[in-house]
Amino acid sequence: MNLRPLAPHVSGPDTVAVGERSEFEVTVYDPDGDELRVFVAWGDGDTTDYGEFVRSGRSVLFFHIYNSAGAFTIRARCQDLGTLFSNWSEGRQVTAVSPGE
Repeated sequence: MNLRPLAPHVSGPDTVAVGERSEFEVTVYDPDGDELRVFVAWGDGDTTDYGEFVRSGRSVLFFHIYNSAGAFTIRARCQDLGTLFSNWSEGRQVTAVSPGE
């Protein structure tokens, strides 16, 4: 039986500086132990395409630069080696602030 991957978990800072590169971590899990690749929607209209496959239970680092101040919701999903996709992750809220705020 081929089960769908579980929704990934996104972690990272709550607040980031506009124009600065920020690091976020996405942890993936597949009940079948399949390798997975991750897609991230940054909440500002930008996305990161599916990358390399990683083993279930691993975390993948992503970097993003917010170009304007505001509150954004990051979501991620993953795909297994076949055609199964996870649900979207819970939204990870991040606030981008102008330097000096």
